[in-house]
Amino acid sequence: MDSRALGYCESVLFVCAWTLAVCFTKPTRCAGVRSRSVVEGESVTLHSHLSELQTNSELSWTFKTGSSFAPIAQHFRGEITTGYTERFKDRLQVDRQTGSLTISNLNTNDSGVYQLLMRHYNRTLSKFLVQLKVYTPASTPVISNITQSHSVSKSCSVLCSVENGREVTLSWQRGGETLNHTSSPDLNTNLSLPLEIEEYNSTYSCVAANPVHHSLTKLSMTELCPHLLHPQHQSINLY
Repeated sequence: MDSRALGYCESVLFVCAWTLAVCFTKPTRCAGVRSRSVVEGESVTLHSHLSELQTNSELSWTFKTGSSFAPIAQHFRGEITTGYTERFKDRLQVDRQTGSLTISNLNTNDSGVYQLLMRHYNRTLSKFLVQLKVYTPASTPVISNITQSHSVSKSCSVLCSVENGREVTLSWQRGGETLNHTSSPDLNTNLSLPLEIEEYNSTYSCVAANPVHHSLTKLSMTELCPHLLHPQHQSINLY
């Protein structure tokens, strides 16, 4: 067996042995679960919270697959290994000084639990978990007019619609005020939110947002509600 293959085997054995040690050896320090939320296509750095790795420090980043954790990156005996799986191919980078892990070109399949296992020169084992959520950008809302007849109506009825997504909320806003909102766990159904306007005295916007991204469409009164462009009416109604 050549030295490269032997080194890889040593790395795998180290991760397995280390995982067992964390499970069955005391004392083990656990920092709890941290949470990160990011947009698809961006990069994220999962910090080790170490200012500098000591000479005898060893660490391993793992990703939860099913009921177990599989190694994805490792700093062992001064060497960094990231080629454990095709899933993260060419997208992982470990900081040599701190051991922090950077994942680039994120996709929604990268959502999940990441675990950092650390062994310091004093042989104390420690670990912490990071819950990573990767969201697709919220789609741009589309506003349409649903008024029956402009010539006789004293109001303007509009409908805002958007493609649904993970944790997306659709809302109507006037200035900085949220007038109404809606959401649905059914990702196969588009979100729709009506609004009836009887007064033109401010700017109305429809906003689709998830925890890390939002898209906004302003209501064009000239295009959709031209008959309200004079001060004749004094109220706004929500369905």
